Amino acid sequence: MNTDENLTLEFVDNGFVIPYPDDPFEMNSGPFYLGYEDGATIVSLRVGRNQCNSNLVAHGGLLMTLADLAVCHEASKGKNYSNPLTVSLTASFLKPAPEGSLLKAFPRLNHRTKRMAFVDCKVFADEVCVFTCSSIIRVILKDN
Repeated sequence: MNTDENLTLEFVDNGFVIPYPDDPFEMNSGPFYLGYEDGATIVSLRVGRNQCNSNLVAHGGLLMTLADLAVCHEASKGKNYSNPLTVSLTASFLKPAPEGSLLKAFPRLNHRTKRMAFVDCKVFADEVCVFTCSSIIRVILKDN
């Protein structure tokens, strides 16, 4: 079994799924894994060498992509929404996330109107908070 298969099993065995397997950017950047703990959304990833910068820590773009996926999922969770769009994402990089660390993004919906959702997110690397963001997400109702 290769490393990719081991990583997939690490998540799949714990009930995680790849939310958008047909999204080329997310599959090339990740893949990212979506799961739930006590009803709360978790988007997770183990940092590989190809996701690091020259200092062998998670690239900032990777952290932002992980958080964006998490906040968009949370903005449209449990409703008849499709294709959430990021309007704004304000990020704070707190600490480096080393190669091999387990990233977990925890989005929190603060408020949702008919067209917008306001979602915060914290990203942890092996239980240490390394990134936070606040976002505004445009939510679109599905056609009935």
